[in-house]
Amino acid sequence: MNMEKIAKAAGVSKAAVSFALNDKPGISQTTRNHILKIAEELNYVPRKKIKKDTIVFFLITNNHAQSLDYYQRLPFFQSIIDAFKTKSYLKGYNLSIQTISQLDQETLSNWRQDNVYGVVVLGTFLTSEDVALLNTINANLIILDNPSIENSHSSVTINNAQGMISVVHHLSSQDSIIYVHGLPAIPNFNERYAAFKTAAKMKKLKVTEIKMDSFTFSETTAAEQSVIIDALQDSTTIVAENDYLALKIAEIITKKKLSHKVNKIFGFDNIKTLSQSAIPIKTVAVNVAVMVDIAIDLILKEHKVPVHVAVDTDFIEGIKK
Repeated sequence: MNMEKIAKAAGVSKAAVSFALNDKPGISQTTRNHILKIAEELNYVPRKKIKKDTIVFFLITNNHAQSLDYYQRLPFFQSIIDAFKTKSYLKGYNLSIQTISQLDQETLSNWRQDNVYGVVVLGTFLTSEDVALLNTINANLIILDNPSIENSHSSVTINNAQGMISVVHHLSSQDSIIYVHGLPAIPNFNERYAAFKTAAKMKKLKVTEIKMDSFTFSETTAAEQSVIIDALQDSTTIVAENDYLALKIAEIITKKKLSHKVNKIFGFDNIKTLSQSAIPIKTVAVNVAVMVDIAIDLILKEHKVPVHVAVDTDFIEGIKK
């Protein structure tokens, strides 16, 4: 496989392929991601970069899931996994994807093996106790997607405050506003709520708060439906802490034929299945590709002092079908 074949398959120039494969500037991030995806599909192997004795672990750890399949069914996490596969492969590293239900010393000891170059921990569901345990080890480690200020390792997070403030900017004091907390109350949700609460208070918005499970695949229960229906008033705007919640709520409203009561629904994360919603959902886009690029680069550079990066978020007016 050569660059000419990749260029033809991707519909770009050989120069653009060279920029993408060598991680150089000169093309947009969208074009870079497209080329890297095509290269992976064509089984391109950057032979000069391969380091046979190194492995980058992408460790998925929480008490909420028992297997990789759980994350692969959630579009946001699937996009992270896919991006890590592509980025680490093209950087010349093997990638070991592991899931565990509990972080313990045995797991930490595995990271000290000679063939483990670095570790990326998907920290979405990490507890304070988990972060404290990670702080006790000396390893080339990056925590991804957990805004804990207690973390002493390098981290790459979402700028949750920026995203939620942009949502509040689009809210009207004339609307009845429902804020939907996601369960479990993960660190990202807590950070989003803190930003929302402050911004809403400054804008003098009247808000009703409710809670719903945001990471299950089963159909909504009668209890969940009642929570939303009872909170609805005329001219209601709904702000959900993530897109899974927004989709669930849109499904309930559509099923109960209550769309006339809803002005807008806001979500967060910009997952690809939003286009399936019968009700348009406005959302905050998280640039997964940038998060993964930064995480891998931090691993490879092995900074002596922890580096903490919050990736900017962008408000999207609506998702087209």
